[in-house]
Amino acid sequence: MSSFQAALDERIVELRQRLAAARDAQDQHEEEALLGHLETLIDIAGRSDVDTTEMEAVLAVETGAIPIIPAPDDHDR
Repeated sequence: MSSFQAALDERIVELRQRLAAARDAQDQHEEEALLGHLETLIDIAGRSDVDTTEMEAVLAVETGAIPIIPAPDDHDR
């Protein structure tokens, strides 16, 4: 794992902790901002050729979204 990917993983762990705290405090504004940060990290990772599969799964869990499983031929795009 590259140091870049390790730093992304650390940042995601931190964001998830902050999301949990925001939800406990019922701070919807903070929650939305943190989800936006998570989406930005995924975008940066994708543009940097980092596999974002796990990150996208984390985002789906955090947003309550139903994940869309790509067809095997879509994965290589």
